[in-house]
Amino acid sequence: MGFYYGSSTPPDEPPPGSWRETLLIIWVVFKALALPLGLLFGAIFGFVLLLWAFLTSVLLGLALLGLVVAAVVARAVWEAKHPPDLP
Repeated sequence: MGFYYGSSTPPDEPPPGSWRETLLIIWVVFKALALPLGLLFGAIFGFVLLLWAFLTSVLLGLALLGLVVAAVVARAVWEAKHPPDLP
């Protein structure tokens, strides 16, 4: 009967483990890990920046902490004024 009314041999496929497959796997892994690694490195950078600010000057460190608190409060107010649209 043939291969679905065509030739009796299946179409040629690239050999397993080709470079396309390898690049696709690398792309998927990097895409899945981008957000967690970005958050981790961002948190470490923020901590180092805060530590540097406090070691430089107590007022600079407190100002940086105040800036972070102000950003969190501003985000909370913005979220409260813009509730999500539910379908």
